[in-house]
Amino acid sequence: MSRKTVWLLAYGMLAVLFPGVGQRDGADGYEADADIQADRAIAGGHSLALRAYAAAAANPLVGAGISSSPAPGIGDPLGDFGLTDVRANVYIAHDNPGYYGGDTSRAVRATVSPGMLVYKSDADMTSFSVRSYYFAGLALKKLKFYVSADGKQYSEIPAASYPSGDPANNWQPYAYENMALPAGTRYLKIELLGKDKAWTPQLSEVAINLNTASATLTTTKIAGGVQATLDTATEGARIYYRLSKGVDYTLYKSPLQLKGYNQLEAYAVKDGRMPSPVRSYPVNASADVTLDRFGQMETAKFTGKVTSELQLAADVAVDAAYYGSLEPPADRDAYGGLDGSAAKYGLKAKGYFAIQKLNGRPVMTTPSGNLYFSLAVNGVTANETYSLVKGRETKYEYVPPYAGEYKPAYLGTDSFSYYVANKYRKTGFFPTEHNIYMEAIGRLQKWGFNGIGAFSPEKYGEEGLFPYVRMLPLEGMSWAKLDGLSLFDIYAPGAEAKLDQAFAQAVAPYQDDPMLVGYFIGNEYDYTKFFAQVPKLKASKAAIKGRLVERLKAKYVTIAAFNTAWKTRYKSFDELKNAALPVSTTAAWQDMNALFAEYLDRFFGTVSRLYRKYDPNHLLLGDRWLVTAFRDDKLRGMLAAAEGKYVDVVSVNYYSHKLELDMLSDLYKKSGKPILMSEFGFGTTEQGLEQLVKKAADDQYQRGLRYRSYVEGAAALPYVVGANVFNYVDQAGLGRYWQGTWGEHYNSGLVNVADRPYKDYAAAAKTTNDDIYKIMLGQRTKYDYDANRK
Repeated sequence: MSRKTVWLLAYGMLAVLFPGVGQRDGADGYEADADIQADRAIAGGHSLALRAYAAAAANPLVGAGISSSPAPGIGDPLGDFGLTDVRANVYIAHDNPGYYGGDTSRAVRATVSPGMLVYKSDADMTSFSVRSYYFAGLALKKLKFYVSADGKQYSEIPAASYPSGDPANNWQPYAYENMALPAGTRYLKIELLGKDKAWTPQLSEVAINLNTASATLTTTKIAGGVQATLDTATEGARIYYRLSKGVDYTLYKSPLQLKGYNQLEAYAVKDGRMPSPVRSYPVNASADVTLDRFGQMETAKFTGKVTSELQLAADVAVDAAYYGSLEPPADRDAYGGLDGSAAKYGLKAKGYFAIQKLNGRPVMTTPSGNLYFSLAVNGVTANETYSLVKGRETKYEYVPPYAGEYKPAYLGTDSFSYYVANKYRKTGFFPTEHNIYMEAIGRLQKWGFNGIGAFSPEKYGEEGLFPYVRMLPLEGMSWAKLDGLSLFDIYAPGAEAKLDQAFAQAVAPYQDDPMLVGYFIGNEYDYTKFFAQVPKLKASKAAIKGRLVERLKAKYVTIAAFNTAWKTRYKSFDELKNAALPVSTTAAWQDMNALFAEYLDRFFGTVSRLYRKYDPNHLLLGDRWLVTAFRDDKLRGMLAAAEGKYVDVVSVNYYSHKLELDMLSDLYKKSGKPILMSEFGFGTTEQGLEQLVKKAADDQYQRGLRYRSYVEGAAALPYVVGANVFNYVDQAGLGRYWQGTWGEHYNSGLVNVADRPYKDYAAAAKTTNDDIYKIMLGQRTKYDYDANRK
């Protein structure tokens, strides 16, 4: 039965169907059983509706005193537009009622231009509720509401909004309400918006002065669970609830003592008024809660922990004052380089970022030729703040429903960002990826940083506001992937032609961008696993294994000679292709060393040649080694020798308590190329997150000192051209989404999940960043953490 077919206003006809309507049990003040039955009939599944309003209002039973008189107001089931005063760009749709709870008539826009309905009342309007549907496959574009006293001057007003029921065929029921309209309101305008499709949203019902306020929930933690308290703004209304899709709704009498994970649904109803829409609340009363409703670790206790939405709203003024008090360093050119240094030191303006020599030292320069020490920040995005929710809901105190107003804080339907949600709670709007990036640029400049590092949205770098880097498109090439091994299979069939085509599309368009520093080849390849894993691959799936067998056959000629050298018992070289070869003899290690050297030369040589074919202007910034490869003497030597022939800069993701000068010097000597610390960072456990480098810092002040020591030490070395910190925002407390349950969850950011800056850490970073060129040029003594602790 349609929701609209049987709402019997003021209980006139219900008095016949349920003789106890309106009566009270004198013993305890609660409704008689028949009254409860009537309430359930009104809102159970919302099967009682507005369509009967007109008939019920005129029903002689009402006038006979069987039930109370209807309140003055408007109840529009939108069977037609007879109750509207004005309308524009809307029509009544009757199709697919099964998608809309059986509703056979809804107001829909004719085009994607705004649609409008205006209601007029001879009495003051005090409240309204609107039921609607929107297509969940598209972004929710909320209805807007405006009020007027004279029908000429309108003011926009807010409305509480929430999903109300489960979707059918991707159509989500969605409700709006306002229970306190401005005094003197006689006109209500409803505006339908959305550029994607004209057929979403769709209006189902409108009630003015007839609606019961929805049931709201507050929770309090108690021993062993949660106390849930329901309320409604409509005085004298009754509230009904059910838990976890129970069969029936129960009259609410007192706060509920809940345990475990619950889905609490509730509605309110009052005699003579429409029942409120059903609201659904997840209530996690389990002992598994790890993350609170603001995305903070539940058990962590720290200064500045958010406990209310009001605190977040107050941050707007606090943040404005804080960031307003900061000034970027004054001696910088348009790219963050040292202004005037080109002329002073005889450096050349090459139009792009470049590597030049200053008194024998390799230095990076801006397009204007000024000195540039790269102080970029990696991960200028909310991407690592999304955490997987699906399948582990009990670990979250509260996750807003996907279908509700927090849908923009979801990535897909399974992952949620409390950072994005908290930004919305602060400002009233959801930041886009572009908003976050642009806001970050202003903040980073004031903290003294001078670039956007890797794993940031590259497309915004094209806007020319801040130096940025790009990543060559190798990661997306599935044809060159190896099972269980992060290496690029340069031996894959057609590899060079496919790379050429990809670079033509992804590299060539940006060859003239002066804000682009350069390209990274890749990130954290598994070089440390090469010797153990490549021999175990199957040549049927990995061309690099086929190449190994080719080399072995060419060297040993006979399988007997190979077996003797490798101490194996294979019958043919073909058998080697899919066999897991043991590397245990001197000859085996020598053969693998030779393959590794060939692989590196072919990989870097091919990539470099094709890259420079399409972009002769920008720097090739290496492939961001893992620190384990850097610390391995053999790997460091072989990688340095190979990359030194082809890249402009060798990059290392170098997480360390301190700089290991002997290894850094060795890398520079063997490669002949300057070094970029493409990732580094420190963290604390104060807010319940993990540390990037264990036992490096106890608090944010100490974290800042670690930053100072690391970056100033790097800048003082005559072969380092930058140190890029990881990253802008802390990672999600329960791990970044694509890694599932075991995702990284580091205190890595300059701001936390509540977008609150780590001011002690940032202040220390600014001290170093502002003086970076003085340190680089030996005009100020570098800060040394260990020396200052003695």
